[in-house]
Amino acid sequence: MTARVRRAGLGWAVALAFAATAHAHGDAAPGARSPWSVWTWDAWTVALLGLSALLYARGLAALWRESGVGHGVRRWEAASFAAGWIVLALALVSPLHSVGELLFSVHMTQHEVLMLVAAPLLALSRPLLAFLWGMPLAWRRTVGRAARRAPVQRSWRGVTNPLVAWCVHAVALWIWHVPALFQATLHSDLAHALQHASFLLSALLFWWALIHRGPGWMGYGAAVLYVFTTSLHGGLLGALLTLAPHPWYPAYARTAPEFGLTALEDQQLGGLIMWIPAATVYLVAALALLAGWLREAELAHGRRREPSSPERRGRAGAAGIVATLALLLLACGSTGCDGGTARTAHAAGDPERGRAALRTYGCASCHTIPGVRGADGLVGPPLGGVTRRMYLAGAINNTEENLLRWIQDPRSIEPHTIMPDTGVTDADARDIVAYLRTAR
Repeated sequence: MTARVRRAGLGWAVALAFAATAHAHGDAAPGARSPWSVWTWDAWTVALLGLSALLYARGLAALWRESGVGHGVRRWEAASFAAGWIVLALALVSPLHSVGELLFSVHMTQHEVLMLVAAPLLALSRPLLAFLWGMPLAWRRTVGRAARRAPVQRSWRGVTNPLVAWCVHAVALWIWHVPALFQATLHSDLAHALQHASFLLSALLFWWALIHRGPGWMGYGAAVLYVFTTSLHGGLLGALLTLAPHPWYPAYARTAPEFGLTALEDQQLGGLIMWIPAATVYLVAALALLAGWLREAELAHGRRREPSSPERRGRAGAAGIVATLALLLLACGSTGCDGGTARTAHAAGDPERGRAALRTYGCASCHTIPGVRGADGLVGPPLGGVTRRMYLAGAINNTEENLLRWIQDPRSIEPHTIMPDTGVTDADARDIVAYLRTAR
């Protein structure tokens, strides 16, 4: 590795920092001014970026207006989407894009920004609920009905399986660095768009599957392994590019000298960017997932200290049934047992506060809930009579303890669920359960 490569890398990094503050200049030819001042206003790119921002903002405003600020979509999730969107826009519109057609190293930087910055930020934000609320009501109902169909749910579980997501992302990364395909992106706008779409979508799938997979060894533990192995094969590709004795992409031989680099030096710099900084990002991600794994293990240890054997759960369930019958008999004696909505507070929660909490936490946006104004969502199942069902999420017995756990931590029961963790407090969860007992 020559000192010339290191000096050139520092030079273009400084230039990139200045380019981030450059004003838009339209689509003038690169030769008319410094390529670092050229912004790319591709109609399709700008339209898709604008549509996504508008749909998210509209949905977020509607959801927070209905449920309260910070409910349904938390503040940090909205901030994560905004940061991811800004990074994505800069990667596709700023001089990174135009200079990437002239320098392989800048092209690699653009790809790493898409896959290692924009994609995880967008995946963390879980934007699907806000996008759904941003649609007209008729569209929202159509999407909700479609999402509840078994083939759609099976397909979603399939593509978000971490192993599948890992394979898709790895194939996208390696196949687009085959010299013939990579060279095609420099001469075809369609090929270039397909390359960027492949990198972004496969990275979104990869990070979504790892972040939202759920607890346990097959959740956080496997996620650490997938991140580590992605770092290994991505680093291997970077090392091959860095140590190659000749350029893989001859097209840059005509443009790299304009920046004081040979095509081979430009490729070495690009390989180093893919090798070292990218590995650092993966290391940080692996440490964050490891911290989540340890936290989950600590919580699981706390749960194991409580009675949890099948016999004890059965006795608890039977005791719950007896207690419920006793409460019903008492209620019949005091109210005439007219079958109407109970207005008195249950021992474990208050139904009226529960009705308000269902709106506050955004449950009305996804479910149809009797007695709750505006609760006509079709994303999740109707909640009328939910306390009388045999199972929750088709996975566990429908006891009060499990229902409370489902409301507060749905992914601890069904890792693949699209039901968000909205931060329901213990008291609010008990109030919600108290109201759901009355919902028919």
